[in-house]
Amino acid sequence: MTDNEFKAAFEEHKDAVYRFAWRMMNSPAAAEDIAQEVFLALLRLPSRFDPSRGALRPFLFGITRNLVLKRWRDENQWEELADEHFVTQPVSIERNEIAHIVAEAVRGLPLLQREVLILAEYEELSLEEIARAVESEVGTVKSRLHRARENLRRMLAPLKPQHEQSECKPDAKRKRDSAQPQGRAQPVRNGPEQSEVKSWNH
Repeated sequence: MTDNEFKAAFEEHKDAVYRFAWRMMNSPAAAEDIAQEVFLALLRLPSRFDPSRGALRPFLFGITRNLVLKRWRDENQWEELADEHFVTQPVSIERNEIAHIVAEAVRGLPLLQREVLILAEYEELSLEEIARAVESEVGTVKSRLHRARENLRRMLAPLKPQHEQSECKPDAKRKRDSAQPQGRAQPVRNGPEQSEVKSWNH
């Protein structure tokens, strides 16, 4: 990979990498650190990326995911990563904007469900691309994604009475962000767009 190719890759994918890391970590500082590590890994070992196996973005998401898991394990040494026995709890809707409620619900998902949901719904990756990023079979991704969506519907059940007459699935242009980080540090700039709401009760 030449310097120009690396610069082009950085400009094209830096915001997506940051968004994914931020939604997984819920920390702008941690997301920025991880984003920097992702591109340093690409710069140091560009040969790890094999274009014949897929696009660059899912590959970068895979590096991001591994760094997120490493941090999660370091910070939650006694918690299990398995998500099959996760029990949902409805989120509180008092004095909160819908965008914040949705973001809170996404953050409340088990890590393995959260990552596939973010990659599918916000970054719009295919099941095959997600499987590559998270190093799992497509069937496993489908199962986790199904559980994530079902859990979100249960968690966001308190919102349903407020939206029974106006529920609709946002178009692709409105999928990007349910909430955005406050403040961005270098070198990742111009990250998530305007805060937007995604409806999960469909």
